[in-house]
Amino acid sequence: MEESHKRIIKNSAYMYIRMIFIMFISLYTSRIVLEVLGVDDFGVYSLVGGIVSVFTILSSSLSGSVQRFLNIGLGERNLSKTKAFFAQSLTLFILLFAVFLIIGETLGLWFVTTQLNIPPGRETATFWVYQFSLVAVLFAIIQIPFSGAVIARERLGFFALLGIADVCTRLIVVILLHRYGSADNLIVYAACIAFIQILLTFTYIIYSHAKFPECVFKVVWDKLLVKEMLSFMGLSFWGNTVVTITSQGVNILLNLFFGTAVNAARGVAQQVNVAVLRVVECINTPIKPQIVKSYAVQDFKQMIFLFEKNTKYSSFLMLILLFPLILEARIILDIWLKEVPVYAVLFTQIVLLESLFAVFSYGMAAVINATGKLIKMEVYGRLITLAVLPASYVMLKAGAHPVIPLIVSLCAQILYVVYLLMDLRSKTGLKMTQLGTNVLRPVLILAAVLASCCIPEYLFIPDHAARFFIIGFTTVIAGILTIWFFCLDKDEKQFVRSHLPGRK
Repeated sequence: MEESHKRIIKNSAYMYIRMIFIMFISLYTSRIVLEVLGVDDFGVYSLVGGIVSVFTILSSSLSGSVQRFLNIGLGERNLSKTKAFFAQSLTLFILLFAVFLIIGETLGLWFVTTQLNIPPGRETATFWVYQFSLVAVLFAIIQIPFSGAVIARERLGFFALLGIADVCTRLIVVILLHRYGSADNLIVYAACIAFIQILLTFTYIIYSHAKFPECVFKVVWDKLLVKEMLSFMGLSFWGNTVVTITSQGVNILLNLFFGTAVNAARGVAQQVNVAVLRVVECINTPIKPQIVKSYAVQDFKQMIFLFEKNTKYSSFLMLILLFPLILEARIILDIWLKEVPVYAVLFTQIVLLESLFAVFSYGMAAVINATGKLIKMEVYGRLITLAVLPASYVMLKAGAHPVIPLIVSLCAQILYVVYLLMDLRSKTGLKMTQLGTNVLRPVLILAAVLASCCIPEYLFIPDHAARFFIIGFTTVIAGILTIWFFCLDKDEKQFVRSHLPGRK
């Protein structure tokens, strides 16, 4: 097997270990956080922290841009070009740091302190939560070029280790808060999260500077390079701005129409969704650098091959994971949380269903990002996403149920996947018959088998915690058998056989 394929497998293993730790620890941490803070304070943290996370998500979205340019240089084996890309990226993110600081302490602070529906008596706590969250965001911005270099260099063992250390440290914080408490747990929790982010940022900086020759502290301004990078980053920035504003806009709409209790329900749903999407990250993160490097050397056949395998395996994993989670969301939340917010179950089911379609958009976006031709995807395509806000507002104003914005978001995600498919076809010459045979057909077969096995169990077995384990067991067994006998081609089966214990 080619060295690049072996590296993908090894890095995928690191990411799976990372995912397992982060998923279970994050879910348990969220349970304790909800208990420590209470529904109202948890709603405040989800709302205010969510608004500040607008900056985090927008800046983090640029991490993909940094990785893309570094991978171009690494793919061409041009160290001087890679150094230039990193130095220019670092300069741009220093400027971004200053811009976010100014916006955060002016417009952002004004909005949080004057426009949100905050429970009486929690105004001071809300102010400090916002300030500490902003500190975390600013350090996350500076971290991006360095964490981008770690991923571009495919050092995912270190990346996984830091991810595990991050969630373990957060768990320790909430356990201490739960045991000893404080005058205001909400403020202390926000301060600790900011401190953890600062430590994480310095760890990335020290490691990258020591290990990678391109990670040199140097402020540069190459006009041609800035123009090229800003063109790509600007489009990526715009696309992720729309996604973030839409997500947080829905949160704000729910707050304005229904209050912080509904924000707590959506916060729970988002926590579950983030944990589930880490499964997709396990496959996407190791493959993305190879997709960009394949494009850099004009190996389009390899690029499409990686895309198809990425989408196919991600979909398999998501289907096996989501069937029991969606069907038994109520039981899972009852086990996980002491107090389940109203609407949390329904919100969780819809958000998880949306994440299944997001798998397809992630794979297609990775290839389109590699080509650098982002206008259709990030500008025109994101108009579909942006339409969620006005549509939701009109419906809520007319007296719609709180779940309506989430259903609108689900429909928009499906339309966006269809649009990206057309865009990918025009850019790469991807054959729809090939995609149907290699990806869609096996995914639909697996979905049909799991539905025929699990839905009857859900309908006819009494509503009890044991039903969740029965459905989960059925999903895994039926999924594995279906994938082996009906969804893998000959080469894939041979690869699996060759890596079984006792085989060379």
